[in-house]
Amino acid sequence: MANSGGGVIVYGVAEDSAGRAESISPVSVIEADRLMILSAAAAAQPMVPGLKLYPLSSSEESEVGVVVAIVPGSPNAPHLVGQKHLYGAPVRNGPTTIWLDERSIERAYAERFSLRSSRNDLLETMVEDLKDRLDLPDQTWLLGVATPLAPTSKHSDVNRQEVYEMLKASRRRSVEMTQKDGDLDRPLSRIRHSPERLKVGRRRLIAETAFIEGPDNRSEEAHVEIHHDGSVGVALKSDQGHETFRFGRPKEILPKGEYQEILEWTVESFAADIVSLAYEAMQKGQNAGAFGLRIEATRSGTQPFILVGPRRSGGVLLDPSQVGQDYSGRTIPRLHPVESEILPSDTEEDLLAIARSMALEIIEQFGAESLHYLSLPTTT
Repeated sequence: MANSGGGVIVYGVAEDSAGRAESISPVSVIEADRLMILSAAAAAQPMVPGLKLYPLSSSEESEVGVVVAIVPGSPNAPHLVGQKHLYGAPVRNGPTTIWLDERSIERAYAERFSLRSSRNDLLETMVEDLKDRLDLPDQTWLLGVATPLAPTSKHSDVNRQEVYEMLKASRRRSVEMTQKDGDLDRPLSRIRHSPERLKVGRRRLIAETAFIEGPDNRSEEAHVEIHHDGSVGVALKSDQGHETFRFGRPKEILPKGEYQEILEWTVESFAADIVSLAYEAMQKGQNAGAFGLRIEATRSGTQPFILVGPRRSGGVLLDPSQVGQDYSGRTIPRLHPVESEILPSDTEEDLLAIARSMALEIIEQFGAESLHYLSLPTTT
C-alpha cells in the first residue's frame, strides 16, 4: 500500500470465497502482538515511515478485536520486500497484490528521484504565491510553507469549522512548545481566525490581518492559509518599532532604514507555528504521509538583515526593555531558507525538536548559537 499511495488495512476480518469481507474474526490487540505488525513493516526497504496502528476491541478489558493500520502515502516508493538477495516491489491493486516488473520498478525509482528534485521548486512556488497576498513595501516578513511530499495523497476539502479547529489546536501546541509563553509575537495569535472571518481563496481558506477592507487589500501583519490539498502557508511581519542598539562598549544606536530587523523571539514562535499547523493538516489528511517544510524571509529593499533581541550575557537576560543586536552578531545580505520534514508518527517531542532545529538554523546565520523560548523542558 505504501507503493500505491497509502491505504487502510484491518486485521481481524474474515473473507468469503470471492475475497470480500464477510465477518469479524478477532485477533489479539495486546501491544506485544501489535509490535509484530510494526516489525513486519520495518522489514521493507526502505522502511515505511508513519505507519499507525489503532486497536479496537469490544471493551477495555478485552484482549481481542481488530487492529486498523493506517498506511501513509510514501515519497520513498518503491519499497522492496524479500530476504537475502531476493527482493521485489509489491503493489496493491484493489483486493489483490501484484508485483512490479523491472520496467515498472525503474519508472518508480525515476518518480522518487523526480519528486526529490522538484521538492525545492514546489516549496519555492508556494512561497512566491504567498508573497502575492502580503503588504510587502518597507517590511520584513517571515514566510513558512508546508506540503505533502507524496504526490498521490488524498485530501477532502476543508470547511470553515475544520480550519478554525486546526488553527486553535495549532496555537495551543505552539504555546506549549514555547514554554506556554502566549505573549510571544506569533501569526496564530494575530490573525482573525473565527469561522465567519475566514476568507475564500483559490482552493484554500485564509485567515489574515487586513485593516483596510477592499479589493486590493493585502495582509498587513499576519497571514495563514489552509489549502484543500493539505498544504499550509504562514507569514508574519517582523516588526520592531522601538529604538534598537548594537550592544557592546560603547552601546551604539542602530540607524533606522539601514538594516532589516528580524526578531529572535519571532523566529522561535514562527517555527513553532508552522510545525504545529503542518502537523494538524497532516493529521486531517490521514494518509498524507510526510510533509516538507520551508522557512525563509523576504524584504522589499536590499538592506542587510540583522537579528535583534533583548540584551543578554551568557544566556542571562540583563535588560528586557532594551532590544538590539548582540555584540558578536553579524549582518547577512540574505537569509538562506531552511527546510525539514515531519512524519505522521512524530511525537510532541519530535515536533519540538523539528521546530528547534529550524529556528536554530536561522539564528545561526546571524552568529547566534542558542534558543531562549523553544527550550527543552528541564528535568529534575
